[in-house]
Amino acid sequence: MSAVSSQPLLDIRNLEKRFDLDHGLLETLKLRGGKLTREMRSVHAVNNVSLSAQKGEALCVVGESGCGKSTVARLVAGLLEPTHGEIHYNGSRIDNLSRGAMAPLRKKIQMIFQNPYASLNPRMTIQQTLEEPVRFHNPGFSKSEMQDRVVEVMRSVGVDPAWAKRYPHELSGGQRQRISIARALATRPRFLICDEPTSALDVSIQAQILNLLKDLQQELGLTMLFISHDLSVVKALSDEVIVMQRGEV
Repeated sequence: MSAVSSQPLLDIRNLEKRFDLDHGLLETLKLRGGKLTREMRSVHAVNNVSLSAQKGEALCVVGESGCGKSTVARLVAGLLEPTHGEIHYNGSRIDNLSRGAMAPLRKKIQMIFQNPYASLNPRMTIQQTLEEPVRFHNPGFSKSEMQDRVVEVMRSVGVDPAWAKRYPHELSGGQRQRISIARALATRPRFLICDEPTSALDVSIQAQILNLLKDLQQELGLTMLFISHDLSVVKALSDEVIVMQRGEV
């Protein structure tokens, strides 16, 4: 168990997300009883979800495919805008911030995606992949400072810094996911969102990645929002578990 404080780092209140099924005027026009009416159809992906994560805690959201858990992760990361509700980070509301106002927070809130084969740019070397977020958030870094940070994060995830000149296709799935984790850690975040980071990997590799995340959480004092459909994964990592079904807790 990680040490936690009384103030939540993440606090989600009555969060909702609807996706419209109809787009444009013609798709919304329906003939009902001989009369032309306009109807908007939508899907409730997330419905009145409230949860909180304490500092230093691993909060796991578990549920079957399509239950809305990954939508919650993307809402917290700012990749989607909520239809209703509020998202608070470290005591401040963040869901209503502009892109410019949200930019400094992206250094503190990072996300690891599900598929390591799709989340890395095949045209960029590992060095370029890891330098990109560092350069964006630390424009004043010198070349040597940049190199030191890349070596630091590669070593932190158990990857040989000599691999920096390689491309993603030269690495295995587990190695790619380690690079994805290193990329997320390159900005030294406080909050890490993990959207099923082991589901695309072999079972033997899954255990290695889970152990790595657990060690990193303890060493760096990370707060984690971990999304999964696998209860055995949740059991290995979580301090607290939220179960979702049909968009609800």
